[in-house]
Amino acid sequence: MTIRVRQTVSMDSGDVNEVEKSSHEPRRTGSGSTLDQYMPVLLFFGLYNLVNIKAAVIASTMWSIKATVSRRRAGLDIGWWLPSVTAYLILRSGVTILVDEEIIDFGISSEAVYFGIGFVTKFLVGLCFAVTIIIGKPFVAWAIPKVVELAPSVIESRTYVRVMANVTWLIVAFEWVSATWDIWLFNNAGLNFFFLTRTGVNFAMSFIAITGALTYIDRKLGPLDEYPGLIHILESSGRTSQ
Repeated sequence: MTIRVRQTVSMDSGDVNEVEKSSHEPRRTGSGSTLDQYMPVLLFFGLYNLVNIKAAVIASTMWSIKATVSRRRAGLDIGWWLPSVTAYLILRSGVTILVDEEIIDFGISSEAVYFGIGFVTKFLVGLCFAVTIIIGKPFVAWAIPKVVELAPSVIESRTYVRVMANVTWLIVAFEWVSATWDIWLFNNAGLNFFFLTRTGVNFAMSFIAITGALTYIDRKLGPLDEYPGLIHILESSGRTSQ
């Protein structure tokens, strides 16, 4: 039996006009709870100030592992990305702890190692995305059909590839500018001020960048006959088969 729930709400509030959920649809990729999103940040900040960086990185990393396991046990499709990020966090934390325990020595503080790994990662992510554009296979062009429903005619069009290449360039610019800003702030502020400012600024800039990218995509793909529009894309996000 297929169970459909339909509700109509005002579009002025930013809600979707009609939402349909079917019991026959594939399981959605969960976005996670707000607690799982922010608890690692809170744990790191609190324990760094109350105990030390070793306790901070262990607690925040353990919570990230817990979030991944919980989503999997809840039947949510976590794909390959979330486990990969979790493995990266474990490695990053492990290196930081080894430096803090003076088992290995890079000639810099454990704080610089922990955040420095993040800075380098941002530059490398931007570089990898730039390479996908250069070789003619923009990352976003590949990723979008994995999470939203688009007609083959849209995906195969030159307009789609060009637009997604531009959006991928936006990600490259964001990663490099963000990493540069992080490095400058880390070198010119205390760690607490750096951590709080970086978290707030990156959140705000990420929101602006994502909103701008979605608006740009919707505007440029709008003339394509089978492009369903931004509302439909957001509704269908996560419904495609993994």
